[in-house]
Amino acid sequence: MKRLTIRTKFILLGSIGILALSFIVLLAINISKLGLNSLDNVYEDSKQVQNIQQEFIAPVFYLRELSSSLVYAPNDDFRKEINVNLEPLIESLNEKFKILPLNIKKEWIEYKELLDITRQFIKEGFEEGAVINVNQDEREQFYILVKKLQVMQMKKLQKTSITFINAKNAISKNRMTILFISTILGFFIILFGWFIIIKISNAIEQVKAGHTRFFYFLKHKNQDEDLGITLNTNDELGDMARAINVEMRETKEALKKDLELIEAATKMVEDLKEGNLEKRLHVNAHSSELNTLKTVINKMVDDLEGKIQQEINQRTSQEKLLIQQTKLASMGKMIGNIAHQWRQPLAELNAILMNIDTRYRFNEFDEKFMEDSVQECNDITAYMSNTISDFQNFFKPSKTKELFYVVESCKKADAILQSSLKHHSIAYNCTFDEDKEIYGYPNEFSQAFLNILTNAKDVLIQRKIANPFISINISSGKKYVLIKIIDNGGGIEEKNLERIFEPYFTTKYAKKGTGIGLYMSKTIIEGNMDGILNAKNFDKGACFTIKLKLKT
Repeated sequence: MKRLTIRTKFILLGSIGILALSFIVLLAINISKLGLNSLDNVYEDSKQVQNIQQEFIAPVFYLRELSSSLVYAPNDDFRKEINVNLEPLIESLNEKFKILPLNIKKEWIEYKELLDITRQFIKEGFEEGAVINVNQDEREQFYILVKKLQVMQMKKLQKTSITFINAKNAISKNRMTILFISTILGFFIILFGWFIIIKISNAIEQVKAGHTRFFYFLKHKNQDEDLGITLNTNDELGDMARAINVEMRETKEALKKDLELIEAATKMVEDLKEGNLEKRLHVNAHSSELNTLKTVINKMVDDLEGKIQQEINQRTSQEKLLIQQTKLASMGKMIGNIAHQWRQPLAELNAILMNIDTRYRFNEFDEKFMEDSVQECNDITAYMSNTISDFQNFFKPSKTKELFYVVESCKKADAILQSSLKHHSIAYNCTFDEDKEIYGYPNEFSQAFLNILTNAKDVLIQRKIANPFISINISSGKKYVLIKIIDNGGGIEEKNLERIFEPYFTTKYAKKGTGIGLYMSKTIIEGNMDGILNAKNFDKGACFTIKLKLKT
């Protein structure tokens, strides 16, 4: 049991419970089927009893009544009318009695013969003989026939009663079986579950004690403090304890240096927002990710400064000038987006550290808080490192065509704007059915997609739209993938709808637009990737549609 993982233990416990429940359900289904079969049998027997009454006994009584009426009728006209009803009834009973046992059929034949004698007497005008026959021989044979029919009916009733009693006894027996088995299985599951929970609870207590020592270290910075969780199990808690022990040791060495680099990076980002490109990061962190982040930021600023100088020196035509201005604007937006991406994580790191100090000061630590805080710190620093790598890779042009996933490339683009969208309270939603591969230039496609998103964001901000949103829908067919970018920014003026993809055309203020962004996007989609890019007004905003061929 010590070597089993917690998941395996719970799967084992759940499997036992499912098997027990399945067995009980099968027994219950069996009882239900037995009850239904018994009801069917009782119903069929009842129908047979009712059938004897309706098809034989009642018609025979009616036949007896007609026979008596025939004898005592006042004249021939009444007798003719009675014979009209008598003949079909006799024929009908003849057919019905054919299916009955031979002894009953014999009594019917004898009664019918006596009935024929009565009718013959009437026909010959010998009414005294008819009266005697009706009241003596015919009457006696009638009661013999009826009695045998009633005996047959009684046997059917007894069979119905026996069927009901047998079904009742069988159901009672199965109920006791279910109760007994449910009790045994329930006791076993509770006992096994209690054993598993005790083991897990003891492991959690040891993890909690190790966490308490770790936060005592964070509070007092005592280098001699014995950190670590003593838990010798091979389940998930044991793995977690060993992983936390490693993190505690690394955190002890790296926390101070990492914070210094984060503070320096924060200040540098603020300087970049103000246009100051002279400062660089020189502080070294213990974390390799943060050191990579430092290198990427410094290289990015060096590249940015060099590109600005290079583009200024190479302005040979108006189109190149506008393209370079677009690149510079993209870089500026990238820096602004980095600032948006970093501002919140830095604030979160500061808040986590303050919260740790406050809760430790008031002795309000608990296991979940400690575990969540350590994980959040690791996630935030990794996120900040990945952000710079993503920004750097995003703006590298693709040199050759290659297969890439559409949704993945779209997410690379929208990730750059996420913080800016949140800052301006713009709701963003992306839905897709399946991520398909296409053949083209992934980075150029992402830039084209980003240009359209940026335009939508700028329109929503410029027009101060209430409850702004941008919605992305990616759907795939057999040959094409369709991307729709929809916003509620009020749409495009009809006079501008046909010109928005022209070079140098812009509806923004002179200092905020070059008129080249959508032109470049259309060139990339249609010229470089054999796709289609168009725009139309949709509902309360605009809808840009990108259509690309799937890989063949």
